[in-house]
Amino acid sequence: MRVDLKKFRMRRLTILSVGIIILSCFWLAENTDVTPQEAFKMLQNPSTYLVDVRTISEYVFVGHPEMATNIPLLFWSENKQKMEANENFIEDIKAKFKPEDTLIFMCRSGGRSTKALSLLKANGFENVFNMKFGFEGEKDSQGYRSKNGWKNSGLPYTYNLNEDLVYRFK
Repeated sequence: MRVDLKKFRMRRLTILSVGIIILSCFWLAENTDVTPQEAFKMLQNPSTYLVDVRTISEYVFVGHPEMATNIPLLFWSENKQKMEANENFIEDIKAKFKPEDTLIFMCRSGGRSTKALSLLKANGFENVFNMKFGFEGEKDSQGYRSKNGWKNSGLPYTYNLNEDLVYRFK
């Protein structure tokens, strides 16, 4: 049996190309991280919202992007001296936003916002993004959060509280 080497190579190249295209589609579908600068540009669209999932104290005392709605993923428990889940997180989000809205989640440095994104995807929200580096950014060699992040990127932030954007217990 004689193998046509040219056809064999073309077939192998075609299979490899199709595989790369399929993997690229999966990567693009799962790549939901945006930089603070990308998030700021996305927020120019009226149906795009920035959701700050940090604690109420972080939102108030560390500052926040001017347009960020605070819905904490976790609360600090003074009695237990530890963080506890916001049992109403999904309901809080659904009360403020529609499933077709584009939501960008942020926290201090990216961990909690990634968890929030996963929770919302599992609950029917498809247009969800994680703002990598968060509000404060990454640590520098001295241990200070002075690299990347919303605050370190020169993007607008405030300590003023907009009654429509601060978290309210129900």
